[in-house]
Amino acid sequence: MDREKLRSWGGGHSSNSQKLDIDCGKDIPNLLQYVDERGVIPRAFGNSYGDQALNSEGTVASILNYSESNDLTITKEGRISIHGGVHLGAVLEAAIHNSWILPVVPGSEKISIGGAIAADAHGKNHFHKDSIASHILEMNVLTTKETIIRCSRSEEPELFWATIGGLGLTGLILRATLQLERIESNELLVTSEKFTTYDELFNHFKAESPTRSYSVAWLDLLSNKNPGRGIIQFADFGSEFNHSFDQKKTNRFEISRPLPFNTISKLNCNSFNAFKFRNHPSKILHKSISIPGFLYPLDRLIGWNNLYGKKGLFQWQIVVPHSEEILLKEIIQTVGTLPVLPTLAVLKRLGSESNSYLSFCKPGWTLAVDFPNENASSRSLLSEFDRKITEVGGRVYLAKDSGLEPELVTEMYPRFAEWKQIRKKYSQENFWQSDFSRRLKLD
Repeated sequence: MDREKLRSWGGGHSSNSQKLDIDCGKDIPNLLQYVDERGVIPRAFGNSYGDQALNSEGTVASILNYSESNDLTITKEGRISIHGGVHLGAVLEAAIHNSWILPVVPGSEKISIGGAIAADAHGKNHFHKDSIASHILEMNVLTTKETIIRCSRSEEPELFWATIGGLGLTGLILRATLQLERIESNELLVTSEKFTTYDELFNHFKAESPTRSYSVAWLDLLSNKNPGRGIIQFADFGSEFNHSFDQKKTNRFEISRPLPFNTISKLNCNSFNAFKFRNHPSKILHKSISIPGFLYPLDRLIGWNNLYGKKGLFQWQIVVPHSEEILLKEIIQTVGTLPVLPTLAVLKRLGSESNSYLSFCKPGWTLAVDFPNENASSRSLLSEFDRKITEVGGRVYLAKDSGLEPELVTEMYPRFAEWKQIRKKYSQENFWQSDFSRRLKLD
């Protein structure tokens, strides 16, 4: 079987892999007979920032499956059972159409349900709704060439919790059943306010976020006078359905391939940040936005990652406990002085930790920052912060990582040894593996 060159969404990683196109709704174990000692990793839309869904000289199981309409059927109790390769955006659209919602939606619709589970995805409402782990009822997981196991909190619970957040390394999620929540409106009432200093922004965010359904802050890390100034958005559901919203009619633009050079320069970023901040009125803004429009606004520019050119970008997402607000401030006000450009920074508040063995989220604050992948050492410039975060009980999000030092994984994730034993139990001889798992020495 011919090999195909695959690229990470961030653009900093690529691989030559044997690609198997799999329909999750059919008998698939026999298709995996071609897997060799380099193993196999699930891959859907290929939108991982790093090498999580790449497997150099190995096999990639492509599970794109848009499936039949009945695959999106919702029961009267609000349960939906779907193939792992189904597009998250399609699930959310079907849910909203029937007055339900996925309780947890990450910052992009362009991922599969299986991918969201494998990353234990979280959203702008984690403080109230936790991660997607809290809303999964059961899964069917292909663990080896011949073994499909149904798992839940009460049936094969070890596999259930190891697969959630396990980044495809325990098996292929063939089907998952999720619990939706009833909604009375398809619109979010959003308030937006800007703050000239980080301290003002953080204190307001800290005080108000517990009372709001969704909360997120955009930060300007490049401001010389006030690094960390920014804009907070809070959102709550409206009281009725606004039938003027139609996501399919939303104007979208597309950059179909990487530009020949990186257009995201420091000058451009400074200009954009200054415009965004100054263009926001001093008073609080109130507006009504569709649910998808608020949850993943960047999806309106399809292929925006291609603005970074052929070298691409990487994202560094961390969580620090509530007790380490001083360290968080230090990071926010220092990152902009490093010889690597923080182009986009977002701050969110996190709630409870899930039972997933590799759960990223824990009570505290999560900062996500995009950087151009200018050279091989770009990510290493953040290593000192990685170590500081580890020392205080913080973590780097493995689902987006591109350069964490392997020895820090066991310190950041105290249940890693348990997860590794469970993986070994269900995935003999590292049947499921990736460039990511080898880079961090997870195998």
